Amino acid sequence: MGIPKTYHNPINGEYTKILESAADTNGEYTFLEVSLMPGGGNPPHYHTKFTEEFIAVKGLLGIQYEKQDIHLKPGESRLVPIRTVHRFFNDTDEEIIFRIILRKGQPGFENFIKTLFGLVNDGKTTKRQTPKNPLHAALLLHWGDTHLKNPFFYLLTPFAGLAYFLAKITKTDTKLQNKYCR
Repeated sequence: MGIPKTYHNPINGEYTKILESAADTNGEYTFLEVSLMPGGGNPPHYHTKFTEEFIAVKGLLGIQYEKQDIHLKPGESRLVPIRTVHRFFNDTDEEIIFRIILRKGQPGFENFIKTLFGLVNDGKTTKRQTPKNPLHAALLLHWGDTHLKNPFFYLLTPFAGLAYFLAKITKTDTKLQNKYCR
């Protein structure tokens, strides 16, 4: 792999590099580096197919782990098991840097990052980073194995499968991958 490309999300102040992709590691893991500006973060969510290990590199990394907020200092890490509600955030006044290891490797999550950040930069999401096109939203949730801890999400879950099916038959997935993931 060459020099990792940095993907930028101006809504939450996040810069993410895929240091090692699932393809690079024969599917063992995906290795990311994230730079997060003050006030940045993501919503509470969980995954059903992979664990995440967060490793603080610079600054104080905030992690909501189930219902508890914890802060990791550089060199400290936290493993988030499958189905554990979590999120990361920066509640400091300085940029923080941390790394994430996804086990097993997640090419779908890699596409999730590339596509979500691309849609954000193209103005095709709301201020809460929700894609304006429901087919895009269904694809992202599927690719990222991301389950939002949000009552609205639970109301939409029965429709997400249908939206994902429609995204596949209309080749919306291929169009997004061609635009953002190459």
